[in-house]
Amino acid sequence: MTRRLAAGGLLIAVVFAVFHVLGYDSNTLPPANNDVYRYAVQAHSATGVGPDEAVRRAAADWCRSRYGNDVVSRRVEGSVGAQPDPKVYTGCLDWLTRHDGTTERYKEIFYARPGYPFLASLVAPLTGVWAALWVVSLAFTLAGGALVIVLIRLVGGGVGAAWTGEILFFALPTGGLGVQRLTDGPAVTITLAALVGAVLLACRRSLLPGIATLCAALALGFFVRYSSFTFLCAALLAASIVCLGRRGSRHAGTVALAGTSLAGFVGITVGARLMGWPEAASTMQDTFTDHFKQPDVADPVAHLARLNIALWSYLPWQSETAAFLPVALCGLSFAALWRVDVTFAVLATAAALTGLLTVIAHPVYGQYARLVLPIWLLPVLGLPFLTRQKRPLPTHGPGRRTSPSSMSRSGGPLPS
Repeated sequence: MTRRLAAGGLLIAVVFAVFHVLGYDSNTLPPANNDVYRYAVQAHSATGVGPDEAVRRAAADWCRSRYGNDVVSRRVEGSVGAQPDPKVYTGCLDWLTRHDGTTERYKEIFYARPGYPFLASLVAPLTGVWAALWVVSLAFTLAGGALVIVLIRLVGGGVGAAWTGEILFFALPTGGLGVQRLTDGPAVTITLAALVGAVLLACRRSLLPGIATLCAALALGFFVRYSSFTFLCAALLAASIVCLGRRGSRHAGTVALAGTSLAGFVGITVGARLMGWPEAASTMQDTFTDHFKQPDVADPVAHLARLNIALWSYLPWQSETAAFLPVALCGLSFAALWRVDVTFAVLATAAALTGLLTVIAHPVYGQYARLVLPIWLLPVLGLPFLTRQKRPLPTHGPGRRTSPSSMSRSGGPLPS
């Protein structure tokens, strides 16, 4: 059974990886353009080159991607005889190296995310920095698929359910956006690793493995994108409190989850302050002031509320961000998980809601799809259980059946 599960999971991952390798050149201009450029600068710096040379090399990488995007756009738009404009590259390079208006306060936001570009710098000797950023994101996304299998198996899902969850992870935005040259994919995978630790504690009552897994995930997440894992710690703490209110989930594992989540929240907050990394107020001002090119807003909290009202009164009805699909899938998924294991349903929902919290903290329409990415974890983990059927109760002699209570004393899911 274990070999069959691993072989099927590996085959699915290989198909996904080959698909994206074949389409590598088509993904020339990813979203959050300036963010990718900043990560490229950091990755070049991490390889040991000087600051000016890192900027020059990152600018060349980025402008080649813009030129490549121009080539692809002309080809797929059906332009006859239209030739790519070489000024796309030269003009971009001139602007980035001579007239880049990026402020130091904006750069500091990316200095606070050293983990992703550092990992890319380790791969760069083999692939070059630009490809290394993509390779790291792809590797994290493949690892995310494996973690989905682990989670589904931990709560009693069968082999088919585990494979279905992995396929959903790769097919939904968690796969497509996860391979972009950004921290979103790695952050989602690390969230899954933290969720494995939470499930080990609250569902399986495995104290040491659960605490170790959760702490390791939060430590890695701190260096990849600490703000997201501040939200995750708060969400897991709230989920553990909800679980402690239920008799079936009131045990040492859930208490350990609450304590670890609280310690993680305090540790990440204090650690970021000791490192001198920007706080929430600074990231809000970044949103409001076009990356600090305008004066700071006097009342950022009130302005954030106004931006959220504007965003949520507009966003759900747009074709690219229609709210019906994720809301419907999340509702179905939560119902399916509730039938399987209430504690797991609460934990998975908490992790998924960090995507919504991120959008509320950063209400920018153009970046909504990638910021809300964790919300898709609920369909990934829940939809495989949607058609789950409990197997018939075994009989002991004519007309006699074993009672459900004798099969699942702890109130957990019946095995499939």
